[in-house]
Amino acid sequence: MGLVLYADFESPACYVASSRADALIATGVPVDWRAVESDPHLPVGRRGLAATEQESLRHDLESLERLLLPGETLPLSPPAFRPNTRGAVAAYAEAYGAGVADDVRRLLFDACWTRGADIGSAEVLRRLLAGPLLRGRSTAALTSSAFESVVSPSRGPITTDAWRRIRDWSERRQSLDARPLPLLVVDGWQPVWGETALRRLEKEMLKAGATSAPVLPDPGRFPAVDDPPHFSWVSEVGGRWRHAWKAAL
Repeated sequence: MGLVLYADFESPACYVASSRADALIATGVPVDWRAVESDPHLPVGRRGLAATEQESLRHDLESLERLLLPGETLPLSPPAFRPNTRGAVAAYAEAYGAGVADDVRRLLFDACWTRGADIGSAEVLRRLLAGPLLRGRSTAALTSSAFESVVSPSRGPITTDAWRRIRDWSERRQSLDARPLPLLVVDGWQPVWGETALRRLEKEMLKAGATSAPVLPDPGRFPAVDDPPHFSWVSEVGGRWRHAWKAAL
């Protein structure tokens, strides 16, 4: 079975889709999650929601609440602003290539929807995603001793592979359908979107015997360290040991 999901991190429907993707993955069903921007024209800095947008968000959450399965939840305090998700998409594309995409996806949704963090900020992304990217097959640019950022200064991807990934995901999504996310394609058949996509994910969960809210390892964990070197050596050499040494305290 091939499940491909196109989704943005600022969408409440995509938040639910992410939870259902985790339920499927926990049963061994692969889900190819592809991050795209639903509104690439948002300003770089986060923008507060206008009264009409707040009302629309409340309506969306009420509609989604009726679709929730036992064990699924929605954020009690939804974000008070719309982040520009270009940086989040770029960081996810890097994580996809590093083999830690699912952990990074979980961290980004949690940061945006339950902690109200600005996932459009390069500094927020650096602090949030250091653990999984150091565990992954990251390039030297992502595992330098300084670990300056997981995205470029313009909040774009660092590697060419990630840039191509973002381009391909965006073009493929546009060729399929430009309607509201999430957009789901199952086994290459016609795509479904929005609430219909969520209902199809529910159907796939029932077929796979998946349960909501599976217990998963901490997505933000740092690499395991056996016999960490002395701190004086770590402070001089740095790199992955510096982060791992702190995590081992």
